[in-house]
Amino acid sequence: MLVEVEFPSLLTIGFTIVLFIFALSTIILWVKNRRNGVAYAFILLHLLLLSISFYFFMNAFNLEIDQYHPMASEENSAQLGMASFFWAISMISLLIAIFQFTTYTKNR
Repeated sequence: MLVEVEFPSLLTIGFTIVLFIFALSTIILWVKNRRNGVAYAFILLHLLLLSISFYFFMNAFNLEIDQYHPMASEENSAQLGMASFFWAISMISLLIAIFQFTTYTKNR
């Protein structure tokens, strides 16, 4: 895909900073509240799968394929398809974490 030269690096830096803040916050909250470890583990799994999704998403931008390459659109579609797959699994793990937090709150 054609984008400005600095866009992929700025997007990667921004994503990394936000992901680091969320992961650090989750770990700190997990240490403070050890009773609900399953939910925190699923949030960390969500962040891991989200970063894998981001990797495939950025590969679609960074593929050095000539636009006249006969398989260019298929290769980009495959990268975006993998990104979508890992994003969907990450959202499922986040949903499981929410259910775990809700169950923990009801049982208290």
